[in-house]
Amino acid sequence: MGEIVISASEGKSHGGKKADENSRRGLLVSIVIGSIGVHVVALVVFGIWVIARYFVDPPAEFEVREILKIPPQSREHKMNMAKHHALTSKPAFSDRILSQRPLDFALPDLPMIPVDQMLPIDPSELIANQVNAVIGSAGMGLGLGEGSGGGGGSGDGISFFGIKDQARSVVIMIDVSASMFGRTGDLDYATGRLLRKGKEQSFQAVRNEALKLVDSLDINMRFGIIRWSGSARSWQENLVPATTANKIAAKRHIQEAVDANSARPIGGRPGGTRHDYALEKLFELRPEVAFLLSDGNATASDRGGKEIPEKELLDIVEAAGKNALNSTRIHTIYYVTGSDKRSEERMLRSLSRRTGGKFDKVKAVNRR
Repeated sequence: MGEIVISASEGKSHGGKKADENSRRGLLVSIVIGSIGVHVVALVVFGIWVIARYFVDPPAEFEVREILKIPPQSREHKMNMAKHHALTSKPAFSDRILSQRPLDFALPDLPMIPVDQMLPIDPSELIANQVNAVIGSAGMGLGLGEGSGGGGGSGDGISFFGIKDQARSVVIMIDVSASMFGRTGDLDYATGRLLRKGKEQSFQAVRNEALKLVDSLDINMRFGIIRWSGSARSWQENLVPATTANKIAAKRHIQEAVDANSARPIGGRPGGTRHDYALEKLFELRPEVAFLLSDGNATASDRGGKEIPEKELLDIVEAAGKNALNSTRIHTIYYVTGSDKRSEERMLRSLSRRTGGKFDKVKAVNRR
């Protein structure tokens, strides 16, 4: 078998080459790492410089600009201005006398102009008839009454003889039969002649409550007035908006027209104290709330002056409620002008209870 012999010189040559390669490789790695490190440091320094720029106030810079002024030619300027003024129109002469001190005399008072004629037209008044024709004069209120029949609403609401409610439409109903005036000394039963008139009457207390209610109505409300005895009379055929003009007219009607002998029988219908006629008229107007004031039961002349049964009145209420979009809440006030009768109070309580209203009793002032 042959032997392989490696000389010492060849071994040294091979080891030197390997060492050179390792040395070059290490140098290359050092250069790469150093380059990366330099770039990293440069990037960090650049980033710090960029960020520092936002925290350092910029140095104040002052700039002086030269303003060139061209001096006007005085002669040309004066000639041009004179030419301009020559072309303008001459000032108008005013014969007014201006003074900076108080005058020694007073100007005359302005003439009085009726306010009603200057009131703006209320849009709701223009469309009231159309609305009433469509929905049968239904009260569109959303009031929230204190009674069981209340709806939505806000504010102090309306009040009549202490009964409070909230509504968008209301009717005041006042009994003007002879007993309302005769028992308190305002009228002579025998002759039917008024002994006192207007504000001198005991009945003025009723008018005052009605006047206060009308004054309290808001512009977006609608209202009406019914008085009854031998017949039922409505102030207006439909509910009207509570404009200033309508409220003034309504208060004049209450003070002047709501009186004894102002609702005599008409149209060939029997007279008496016709609560039934008043209820029929009320449901034609169809308000959300009504205040009904009376001193006694309903009577009919065609029945010999006998009382109209309570059931007949409640039947009118029930029939109207079936055919209505919105029922009317009736508050009743028993205005006691004579002796307090249970039958009269029971009838009025039944009307208010059937419609979700309230009942109250008020003693009239007797001035006999």
